[in-house]
Amino acid sequence: MSGALLLLGLRVVAGGALVVAFAMLADRLKPKMFAGLFGAAPSVATAGLIVNGLAMGAARDSKYATGMIAGTVGLLFFSIAAALLVKHLGAVAGSGVAWLAWAVPAFAVYWLGMR
Repeated sequence: MSGALLLLGLRVVAGGALVVAFAMLADRLKPKMFAGLFGAAPSVATAGLIVNGLAMGAARDSKYATGMIAGTVGLLFFSIAAALLVKHLGAVAGSGVAWLAWAVPAFAVYWLGMR
């Protein structure tokens, strides 16, 4: 149990430190609309991969990284679909249909990456 708590503590500290570092980097960027690119998600994901890689080995990191890549591809498709569909179907229906535009490519990339 203490090993799991130590790993969780390392993730929290590493994630927090990278969030602060990325926030400081984002503060220097012009225009400010790009600051969101360096928000919490990329830094926490990076910290998680580093801590997991050190604690459990690179093979497990590969699985997590594949999932992150699949989610990123899905987000790209979702964003494009939502931008188009919300105008025509409204917020709720457009977002619901756009979710399918996330699910199909994300699961396809994940499945292909796990083979």
